[in-house]
Amino acid sequence: MTERGQAGMLARLRRIQVFSLLLGLLGVACTGGTETGNPPFTGALSYTGRSSAPDDYAVRSGGRIASVQSAWLDLSAVSVSSLGGCDGGAQGAFTVPALGLGDHAAGQHNVTAFQAQPGTFCSVELGFVRAPTAVTGAPDDVASHSLLLLGVLADGTPFSIASAAETVVELKSEAGGFSLDSAQSSAVVVFDFAAWLSGLDLASATRENGEARIDDGSNQALLRRFEAQLATGISVYRDEHGDGRFVDGAELLARAR
Repeated sequence: MTERGQAGMLARLRRIQVFSLLLGLLGVACTGGTETGNPPFTGALSYTGRSSAPDDYAVRSGGRIASVQSAWLDLSAVSVSSLGGCDGGAQGAFTVPALGLGDHAAGQHNVTAFQAQPGTFCSVELGFVRAPTAVTGAPDDVASHSLLLLGVLADGTPFSIASAAETVVELKSEAGGFSLDSAQSSAVVVFDFAAWLSGLDLASATRENGEARIDDGSNQALLRRFEAQLATGISVYRDEHGDGRFVDGAELLARAR
């Protein structure tokens, strides 16, 4: 083959390679998103503590029975799925990254962003894990515990509830499930301190150095009762305003059943 012929063949090969590359790029552009054509959306899951009975169990001050001053929780990743069945059939599951350790009675919300495909979901699973043996920026008693509740009883006695339970709380929706998409992308996990403390005879707890400590070493029966009703004090609501706060009348998405 002459030099001119070789040059012509190389030119044709380059044109074929460029054309193939363009076809590949067009194929990627045409197949983006899901099979149904719905692109993923970015959402926000917030966390906040409150009391459904503030006259009896207040947050930070004023309860007739007790006031919760701080609620340190170490939270793992949250799984959202269609387990249990939803109207509209099965949808893909997704995971919200772990929030970690924080005080949920501090009057501010904590938030984690996530990405998911639009769908209808039925189940929310929230895990509690033990904090490290050494913590920074938190009370020392948080170390090696998944939950530490600090407060004051009505008579002024300080109390603490420290749990080392590593558990996954499963929350279920109503039969029809709940929808999440780009227009309804925010939700808030609410920890109800009144539900956690209701029925606990905190006044009967034995004292040590003027403090009522409820943990694996003291007042164990009260600790087991508290842990047994932990799930009933956790719910997920629609965050209509996207500000991470619970408001009365918000749509309930999932709760313990």
